Amino acid sequence: MKKLLLSFTFLTIYFFSVQLNAQCTPASADECEDANVLCSLWEVNGYCCQNTDYYNPTGCSPLCPSGGAPHNTGWWAFVTQGGPVDITITFSNCTVNGQGVQMGIWGDCTCGESLVCNPACNGPGNYTLSGNLKPCKIYFLFVDGCSGDICDFCLTTAGGLPPMLPPLGNITGPKEVCIGACKTKYTVDVAGACEPVYEWTLDGVEVGNGSGEVSLDFPDAGDFVLCVTAYIGNPQSGSICDQEGPVCITVKVRPENDRIGPTWYLCHEDVPFNWHGIVVDSAGEYRQRFTDMFTCCTYDSIRPFVILDVPKTGVKYFVGCNSTDAYIDPNTRQTFNTCQHDKLINIPNTSDPYRCDSSYLLNAIFLKYTATFREYCASGQLILDARILDRTLICGNDSVLMRSVRFRWYLKSDSTRATLDTQPYLELDRKDDYCLEMLIESEFGNQKKNCIFSFCEDKDEAEFLPYEVCMVGNFKAKNGDSAQYNIDTLLKPTVTAQTWTVEGGIILTRDEGKDTSDVLVMWDDTSSVRMICYQYSNECGLSKKCCREVKFTSSLREEILRPDDINLVPNPVSHSFRLITKTDLKIKSLQLFDLQGRPIQSWTQNFSEEFDLSAFANCIYHVRINSTQGTIHKKIVLIK
Repeated sequence: MKKLLLSFTFLTIYFFSVQLNAQCTPASADECEDANVLCSLWEVNGYCCQNTDYYNPTGCSPLCPSGGAPHNTGWWAFVTQGGPVDITITFSNCTVNGQGVQMGIWGDCTCGESLVCNPACNGPGNYTLSGNLKPCKIYFLFVDGCSGDICDFCLTTAGGLPPMLPPLGNITGPKEVCIGACKTKYTVDVAGACEPVYEWTLDGVEVGNGSGEVSLDFPDAGDFVLCVTAYIGNPQSGSICDQEGPVCITVKVRPENDRIGPTWYLCHEDVPFNWHGIVVDSAGEYRQRFTDMFTCCTYDSIRPFVILDVPKTGVKYFVGCNSTDAYIDPNTRQTFNTCQHDKLINIPNTSDPYRCDSSYLLNAIFLKYTATFREYCASGQLILDARILDRTLICGNDSVLMRSVRFRWYLKSDSTRATLDTQPYLELDRKDDYCLEMLIESEFGNQKKNCIFSFCEDKDEAEFLPYEVCMVGNFKAKNGDSAQYNIDTLLKPTVTAQTWTVEGGIILTRDEGKDTSDVLVMWDDTSSVRMICYQYSNECGLSKKCCREVKFTSSLREEILRPDDINLVPNPVSHSFRLITKTDLKIKSLQLFDLQGRPIQSWTQNFSEEFDLSAFANCIYHVRINSTQGTIHKKIVLIK
C-alpha cells in the first residue's frame, strides 16, 4: 500500500524511512507490506502501546469501506489456525483532539478484502473487532488516530491459536516434456483447509507466485529439478510460523520425434511454392521446424511434394445470334460478345482430383446480317426484293464455319406470321408492309445453332401498283354543249399509257385523248346514256377503269356549278382550310379522298368553319363538295 505524498518539509523530517514505534513490542510497521507476521493472536493478548505519533497516512482510502480517512496508521500482521476470533481495543489518554482511534482487519494489503472495520471517532472507550478467519491466511490489523489523534491503547484477544501445517503432498505434473513445452502446469496440495504460502524452485531458481500451482516453460533439453516448500507466515520478512517440504521431482526435457506428413500434390501454377519459408520448386522431400500451437513443443516436419503436369487444353466453339447472345464461361463468369479465335481461357481450381487450374481455347462468332429492300416491276408484276448483307466477323474461323439460309415472307400486320412465300423475293398484289424472316442454320466446329433474323420494309407500293384514278369536270352539262375533263392526280413517272373512252359523245382531243391527262368531249343530246371513263397502265399493269355518268340539265337556263364557284383557301395548306363560295350557294357535305380514291374524312355541318387536316400526312388530297346546285371536285395540297 503506497503512502500519500507529503510536503517537502514533511519528507525532510522523516526521510522516507520505515518508522516503527519502538516503545511497544511487537512494534507496528508504517506499511502494510512491511508488517512482521505474528504466529497467533496470543502474542498480542494484553499488548499495550500508543498509536503512531507522526503523520503516516498509509491506511486504505477510504480507511474502511464505510468511510474514514488515514492519518497516522500503524500495521500488524498475524496468522492463526482459523475460526472465530475477537480483538478488543481499549484506548484512552488521547492527547491531540480527544477523538480516539479507528481500527480494522484487512485480508490483504491492496484494500480488496475487508474482514471488519470501524471508522467511528467517538472519543476514549473500547471496540471489539470480531471475525471468522481462514486457517494459515495472513491478516493485517491497523490502528489509526482520528484526525491524527494519539492515544494509549491495549489489546485483548480471544481465539486465534497458532497454525500447524500437515505433511506436504507430492507434486502433480508431467515428468517428461518436449523441448519448447510452455505453460506446463504443476500443483501440490497440503491436506486440510490451511492456505500456506508456497515457494517453488527450478534448479534452485525461485519460480511461481506463492500459490500451490506453477506454470513453467522448458525451452532447452536436459534434466531439471522442481521443488516446492510450504510456509505459514512471510518468508521474505523472516516471519515463518511453520514449514513443510521441500518436495521435489525431476523433469526430463527431450526433443520431439519427427512428424512425417502426407504427400502434398502441387499444381503447376503453384510452383515455386513457399512452404513455411522453404521454396519448393521441384518434387522431393522437404524438412522444416515447427512449434506446436498448443504445447509449444518444437519438432521437425517432413513432407514429400509431387508437382502435377499441366492439364491438356481443350477447344470450345460458340455461335451467337447477335452481340447480346454472349458466351459466358460457366466457371469464371467471364463474358465474350465479340469474335474470338483460339482465345486461351484459364479456369482456376477446376481439374480433378486436385483442383488445379485448367484452360481451353475459345472460338466464338456472332452472326450479323442487315437487309435493304427495293421494289420494281417485271413482266407486269411488282416485285419486292431483299438485299442481304453478311456482316459477320469471322476472325480466322473460316475453315470450321458452315452456314445455310432459308427465307420466309409474312405480313407485318399479321400476328400469326402466316407464310406468304419462301423465295428470296416476293411478288406483290397490294399495298402493305412486308417482313422477311431469315433462318441461318450454322455449324461451327462441334456446335450447331439456328439463328433467326427478321427485317421489315415500309415502302409505298403506290409508286408502282396502278390504282383507280377518276376524272374531274362538268357532269351536268347543257344540251348540245361540250365539256372539259381532266385528271388532277399527280401520276408517277412510271405511267406508260393513258386511255379515255366515252359513251354518248365524241372526244374532240387529238388521238381521242390518248396518253393525255385532259380531254374535251362533245356530248350527243339525243343519247339516253352519257358516260366517260379513264384508266392508265405502267410496268406493273393496268389500273382499274373509273367511269362517271354525265347528265343534262332540264332547261337551258338552269345554272350550272362552275369550278370557280367554290374555292379552298389556303391551298397549299399546313393545318386547316375553309370554303369560299358564291353568296347563293349552300353546301350540303364535304368528303376527303386520298390519291387512291379512298374516302378518309367527311363533314356534314359547320361549313362556315375551318376543316382540320393536321391528323393527315403530307400529300395531295381530293375534296368532293356537294351543294344545292351540284357536286364539284377540288384538290388540296397538305404541307406541314
